[in-house]
Amino acid sequence: MHGLMVEENTKRKKEGVEPLSGPPKPCDYFDLIGGTSTGGIIALMLGRLRMDVNSAIDHYDNLAKKVFSSKKIWGDGKFKATELEEAIKSLVRSITGDSESPLLDGEKGEICRTFVCAKNANNMDIPVRFRTYPSREMHINCTIWEAVRATSAAPTFFKCILIGRDQPYVDGGLGYNNPCQMVLDEAQLLFSNRQIGCLVSIGTGRAQVTAIKRPWLHQQVVPTNVIDALVAITTDCERTHQEMLIRFSKLPNTYFRLNVEQGMQRIKLSEWEKLSTVEAHTVQYMKEKEVQEKLASLVSAIQAPRAQLALEQLGMEESLL
Repeated sequence: MHGLMVEENTKRKKEGVEPLSGPPKPCDYFDLIGGTSTGGIIALMLGRLRMDVNSAIDHYDNLAKKVFSSKKIWGDGKFKATELEEAIKSLVRSITGDSESPLLDGEKGEICRTFVCAKNANNMDIPVRFRTYPSREMHINCTIWEAVRATSAAPTFFKCILIGRDQPYVDGGLGYNNPCQMVLDEAQLLFSNRQIGCLVSIGTGRAQVTAIKRPWLHQQVVPTNVIDALVAITTDCERTHQEMLIRFSKLPNTYFRLNVEQGMQRIKLSEWEKLSTVEAHTVQYMKEKEVQEKLASLVSAIQAPRAQLALEQLGMEESLL
């Protein structure tokens, strides 16, 4: 990162722009960050814990190694939820000084509002949003580590987590792997009279349609409706992306989707030892001419957003057509 900082500050000096004193943080540029599953973990790292990107990558790498290094031989999920909980608590403690830090961000909550998605296993129809800020909707009073556990509790990987009055929460990725629409919905609640600057969506690679296996003998207590939801889902990411393209077709340089096209399809969530392969494919993707042009437009949109439409008008079809 130091080498990149030197290069960036050299460029800034030539352009007469104020040099960076440290690695830039997404929380200093975005008003709202939302995520689901592993994307939810990263959202909380960048938004609630205010990490720069490099720190988030390092912490996620360490967390994955701790959590996915050994499998369970009995019970719900392939991996120990206690290992994940301890790893998250250790991470939160290293940043905030308290492993039980609340999800609600207090006075600093408006710097970069963050939410993650989960589902209540008793009612899988509607996703639940765990927010770092007050909302007109019901706020779930929990800690940062509990929110991470809820959004990452994929039933085939980890058992559900009980929060509040023993409500069981599971991974919000069950049908909401791409939470772009939820980010827009949340932004409309928070900033209805403000102009939209840009919406950035970061994918985990183009998915292949694969069969989802039912749990084995010792995992029978996974709720049946969770299994049915898993079986029914291939991926909703591309569909959501296409919907966003249509919605923002009349607002150039507003919506950006970054998603590695090739090489990531067969890498599983638990294969932490292949993170270097993920990095290699990502670097190659970012070298593509079309992607570099998209990144240049994205940087411009972040640095100097073009106010084109108020968020409250975004849902009105006639305003875009």
